[in-house]
Amino acid sequence: MTDVPPDTPGPRTQPDDAQQDDFAPRHYPIADQIARQRRTWKHERIGFVVLLAFIALALSGLFAGGPLSRHIGSSPQQRLTVEYERFLRNGASSRIVLIARTSPSARATLRIDQAFLRAHVVESLQPQPLSARSHEGGLELAGQADERGEFSLYLTIRPDGIGLVRSTAWFEGDSVVFTQFIYP
Repeated sequence: MTDVPPDTPGPRTQPDDAQQDDFAPRHYPIADQIARQRRTWKHERIGFVVLLAFIALALSGLFAGGPLSRHIGSSPQQRLTVEYERFLRNGASSRIVLIARTSPSARATLRIDQAFLRAHVVESLQPQPLSARSHEGGLELAGQADERGEFSLYLTIRPDGIGLVRSTAWFEGDSVVFTQFIYP
């Protein structure tokens, strides 16, 4: 082995009083503040958990289109059913299905209130109703029930507002109140 002069640069070594614990505060080669670093790590873990919770809620439908958002509301006698999304995004298309149960081949008249029409733009309506007219600021749609006695109406809507919307649909005295939240 050869002798190395003491002034030759080489690998740094720790002073004898330095601890071997990686999580202990140290002053050599760089002074660090391990208590502050631990708080930072704690905040990072909390942020990561919050981010995962946010992603899980989004995938489950809290922000539109998922199991938490889909809902079916029915009148007490089950003669009127409304299938809709509870959470919508402003400007994004959605679908609402109104199903009225009556006698086979009978004429059925559905009504939708003014609050629904103020908060949404109806982009399409299938099947086309036999008649449509304004009714107390809302909309009245008449159609023919099928051989099972069901009259189904499919509405493609686009929310045109923000916030909570409480709407009502009627069929021969039965009503269904459905609430939707529209995100910006």
